[in-house]
Amino acid sequence: MNIAKFYKKYTKGISKSLFMRFFLAYTIVSVLMVIMIGSYTRFYILKNLDIEIERYERKKINETLSTMDVLFGEMKKLSLNHAINTKSLHFAYIPRSMVAEKQSEVKIVQELLANAINSSNYVKSIGIYYEKNGYLLDYSGLTNLSSYYDNAWYEKYDHMTGSTAILDTRKVKSRTATEGYAYDNIITFITRIPYSNDSREGAIILNVDERIISDLLKNITLGDEKALAFIVNDQGKILSSNISDYIYQDISKLLETPQEYQDSKVGSFNFTFNGTKMISYYDTFNVNNWKLFYIVSENTMFEKSVGIRNVTVLILCGLLLLMTAISLLFSFKLYDPIKRIINNIKKMSSVSDENLSDVSMIQGEIKMLLDNNQSLEKQLGENKILVREAFLSHLIAGRLFNMTEIRSRADYFAIRLDYDYYKVAALQISPSVLDDMDVQKIEFNKVTMVNMVEKVFGNLEIAVNCAQDLDDNILVLFKLDTVENINEMEALIEQTLEDIQNSLLEFLSLPVSIGIGRVQKSISDMGVSCKESIEALQYKFLKGDSPVISYTDIAGNHADTLYYPLEMEQKLIILINLGDYDKTVLILNDMLDKILEFNKSFQHIETCLSNMTGIIQRCIYELNFNIKDVFEENDNLNIPIDRFKNIQQFKEWISHKFRKIIEYHMDQQKGNTKSLVSDIKSYIEEKYIEEISLVSVASHFNYNSSYLCKTFKEKTGVSFWEYVSKIRIEKSKALLSETSKSVEQIAEMVGYNNRFSYIRTFKKYVALTPGEYRSRHFLKQA
Repeated sequence: MNIAKFYKKYTKGISKSLFMRFFLAYTIVSVLMVIMIGSYTRFYILKNLDIEIERYERKKINETLSTMDVLFGEMKKLSLNHAINTKSLHFAYIPRSMVAEKQSEVKIVQELLANAINSSNYVKSIGIYYEKNGYLLDYSGLTNLSSYYDNAWYEKYDHMTGSTAILDTRKVKSRTATEGYAYDNIITFITRIPYSNDSREGAIILNVDERIISDLLKNITLGDEKALAFIVNDQGKILSSNISDYIYQDISKLLETPQEYQDSKVGSFNFTFNGTKMISYYDTFNVNNWKLFYIVSENTMFEKSVGIRNVTVLILCGLLLLMTAISLLFSFKLYDPIKRIINNIKKMSSVSDENLSDVSMIQGEIKMLLDNNQSLEKQLGENKILVREAFLSHLIAGRLFNMTEIRSRADYFAIRLDYDYYKVAALQISPSVLDDMDVQKIEFNKVTMVNMVEKVFGNLEIAVNCAQDLDDNILVLFKLDTVENINEMEALIEQTLEDIQNSLLEFLSLPVSIGIGRVQKSISDMGVSCKESIEALQYKFLKGDSPVISYTDIAGNHADTLYYPLEMEQKLIILINLGDYDKTVLILNDMLDKILEFNKSFQHIETCLSNMTGIIQRCIYELNFNIKDVFEENDNLNIPIDRFKNIQQFKEWISHKFRKIIEYHMDQQKGNTKSLVSDIKSYIEEKYIEEISLVSVASHFNYNSSYLCKTFKEKTGVSFWEYVSKIRIEKSKALLSETSKSVEQIAEMVGYNNRFSYIRTFKKYVALTPGEYRSRHFLKQA
């Protein structure tokens, strides 16, 4: 019974109140919109989220397998190259008794094997084995198979039927160990000799470091400490892992692997590892049926999914609250004028029937007003709003001095002035926005600002009065009683003003700058706070768009001496002359930062920025250019500082002018590039033995390095470093042909500090190693 009465009373209240009708209508529309967005997110976007996460994890596995396939292909190709190499095959048929006589041929093959090891970070050793002679040759020399440091591969070789074979990871004693027993984890590639037919006379034995795989596995799990990655053979033995402790373990003993995984090439399964629920994805590699396992915590996968879900839910909840708040705001705005009318009607009406609805009450009062026009004119005639507004404007701006008159007029307008502290803030609508508004829109926005300020600070129980000055600024007077901490109260006022500023921008697209004066203890001094708030607004040029600026942050610096970084100006002019735009912008940014850091007075900053605009003309003068040739006729180089919206706009403007000067300077220099390139070539041919760098050459010719590099390639068709390398290789070819100096000595004579770097570069340009080139030359001489 009580519920029925409450429901009847509640629905009756809604039907009577226009505000509740407005609010319910807006809220229902908002809820329906959120439900539609939520349904789309739940049934379409989140439905496929888990599938996309698993697809992403499998993509990492496929990419890793593809990379392994490429690396193993390179190892096979390296082994095959030695299997079909004519020098290797010729060496195979040298009788053991004649090995001593054929040492030169043996050394050539040894050098080939050594180069193969040096050319890769993963190759541990490479050897050539021949059954007829019963010996094995690697870079260290000849040895019998039985006494070779690694012969465990022979069993696989003895039973191999194809042209190539790859052994599982195994421990091999390191031949570089000086004491004790040190082992390397090795993957062995065996290539049959001869490669092209079914006979088997020997093999190339290539031992590769297991890190060729483990480095890839570490990349999969990078950033996830709990994640694991394994390469497992078809017996379940772990051949490689991102954590070396797991190598050679049985995966079935380490993980709860299902039986069916061995029969399937691709799949996944869940298990528990060290008390953590995990999920394992696996796929099969095309070598020896090895499988790649990628294991990650279910919590990690769950977090990836749930994190997105939770964010989605929070966004929807926030959206619902925001829409509800907006509904409430719009309801208040729509109902506020109606509420004022109803309150006035209740004050003037003799009828006190609480059962009347808002609509009925308004309709009745309108009828009564129409019937009694004389009464209406009397109510409208008593208007004190404009007089009250003028009084507040003069009071806040400090134009009234007679305290007796001030208090008398304040009492008349019901304005309390018996407070302990006073503080003024000035709100200014962006001038660029005002230019696009008509008078009605401007006045509407100002009324909106005043209503928002009064309502927000009223909710905080902070007394305020608002007025308007001659420059269309909204002046807000804060009246404060003694509080425990006045600084905390000032901080609250500043934060609230910033929140109001954000709300005006968000809901009305109205950018507003706010200046805040300091606290004053007397009514007669509130004009000082007002002046400070207006002065603070001048600093918005330095603070970006629509800032909130407190006079406290800028006060006390007007007597400071002017600071201007003249040395940085000289650096700017030098860099512009050199054509280095990137460094020019860096110095320009540093220069502006220092000006803003050391000059707190706005007048000093304005003076420094005006002086910076003169750098443009000074650069043109020093480069001996005609200013009309560099800039277009409509380019204005003397723009007043106050014409810029903010400091960023000034920075972009002056940077653009510097770029045009540099581009014009570079265009003028292009006519001299032919002789420049010739000079650079001569310099390289003279200094190729020394350490040459692009920076040193650019410095020698007094050019920017990037410009010099680009110009050299445009004119020669080759890069700077390619030309240096070709000169050095040509010089070394003569030394190889005409002297008996060692390869290492020749490398040093043509500017290489590293023998192997010289060999790689020589082979790149000549398609032969230095040793091969020298051998062919001697054959021609004979």
